[in-house]
Amino acid sequence: MDLKSKKIAVTGASGMLGVYICRALLARGAQVIGVVRNVDKAAFLKKEGAFGPPGQKSTIEFRKADLLDAASLASAFAGCDAIVSNAALYQITNLNWEDNYRPNKIGTENVFNAAAQNGIKRIVHISSVAVYQFSIFGEIDETSSQINGEAREGGAYRATKQLSEELAWKLAAQHDIRLTTLRPSGVYGARDTNIMPYFKMAMKLPFLPVPGLSWPLVYAADVADAVVAAFENDKSAGAAYNTTGDSRDFADFLSAWHEAAGKGARVFKIPVGLGVKFSFSKAMHDLRFQNRSFVEALREIFAEEPELLN
Repeated sequence: MDLKSKKIAVTGASGMLGVYICRALLARGAQVIGVVRNVDKAAFLKKEGAFGPPGQKSTIEFRKADLLDAASLASAFAGCDAIVSNAALYQITNLNWEDNYRPNKIGTENVFNAAAQNGIKRIVHISSVAVYQFSIFGEIDETSSQINGEAREGGAYRATKQLSEELAWKLAAQHDIRLTTLRPSGVYGARDTNIMPYFKMAMKLPFLPVPGLSWPLVYAADVADAVVAAFENDKSAGAAYNTTGDSRDFADFLSAWHEAAGKGARVFKIPVGLGVKFSFSKAMHDLRFQNRSFVEALREIFAEEPELLN
């Protein structure tokens, strides 16, 4: 799909990842429809709406809708060529089943049905590596075993994300929608409220011993680039992709924070050598997916959100 002048709806456009997705689509010349509950929350993106390829003005328009209000979604998607199904509950401290189930499962159902109602045949759905059964042995790829969401395995967030993606594939087949799903790992970026605040607190210490535990962190801008690539590569339709960070660990991330900020805790890695690893070679091949260095990503984040350095 050539994104120039295509009208692409992005649910959760005012969220951390949603902002990066909107920017990436605008940069390719798309006309972005930001689907949000609170238009004022994403107003700053309006100022960025003129950015796009040379000679090609890109625009962003916000439409108010709620994942749990199917009629509002159907109205918001009117006239769109494709959708990024991005909105979901991602609060690592919220363990309540219904709080996760409603947006992650019912919200997905409403998005796909509203797409079908508008005759939209292309969706990129943001899933998560949370759908997998984790193991510290070997790499997890797209064919690896998944948890049982119906049995609420893995807790509220992981189970409802598994149910959400499973339903997405079912509804895509039912409505003849060309679907790509992306499975990012721990996503970080500017305006993040899940990961970055904890790192900010930790970096206020003078010294920080950190066990060398690996959990792949991925920069939101890299996931957003994968969304664009999925639309632009028609062969991605019908496929799922791990869009994860590499095997660098938390100590590496915090050391990069110190380097990018020029201040903060001195980090000392305690060798452990344990962690979960994911293969993203499929995304590298089909979507040109790659991870920016932690230092490069953090410098971009600090420039956008200097409050993280206070």
